[in-house]
Amino acid sequence: MAYQISKLWLAAALIVPLAACNPASPPSDPAPPPVIPPTTPAAASVAMTTAVQSVNPSLSPEGQPLEQPLSCLDERGPQQAGNLVQRCLAVSPATRPPCNVQNPCAMIEDEIKRSCDMYGPTETKPKECAA
Repeated sequence: MAYQISKLWLAAALIVPLAACNPASPPSDPAPPPVIPPTTPAAASVAMTTAVQSVNPSLSPEGQPLEQPLSCLDERGPQQAGNLVQRCLAVSPATRPPCNVQNPCAMIEDEIKRSCDMYGPTETKPKECAA
């Protein structure tokens, strides 16, 4: 008899939580979906495309990557690309920095900026950070 009562309690203990998880009727007042202004993404896209074009010549007018990004060597020539690579190598603490004339100039300049931004306000930055 005690065995049958414990089976009954076990069955009730398993069924009651399942019944609570599946309500019989949906809520009467569902929350309305948020309203998003339709002009916001378009305006942001135009502003972003304009900003991206002026910063990164390796992107198309729509802000998409070109098939093959321009190398810094193609973009600025051997003299300027070489100077940029030398600056990058002088300041970058990375073990494999992107300081290579075959990379886009923007990538090399980003590495220089990232490296120079690591110096604290009381530390002396290398002269390559000022150039």
